[in-house]
Amino acid sequence: MLVAKGIRVAKTHDLLLLSKQCEKAGVLLVMDPKKLNDLTDHAVQARYPGDDPTLDEARDALETAKAVRRFARKFLTVK
Repeated sequence: MLVAKGIRVAKTHDLLLLSKQCEKAGVLLVMDPKKLNDLTDHAVQARYPGDDPTLDEARDALETAKAVRRFARKFLTVK
């Protein structure tokens, strides 16, 4: 979304940081900051064995990811 607005974006997986950058650019993603942090943590932890999320954590992360995706697709007018 930032790139679509012509804004250079640093490479990061920190969704809260990206959300704040979007907000400064006028792209208002109404998401609970804790959920964005949890999703960031989940994405990093899932790469390493032994620290698997619970089923509830995985479901919650999936719902958050779907909400972010829906918002981005709507913003970018992608069907």
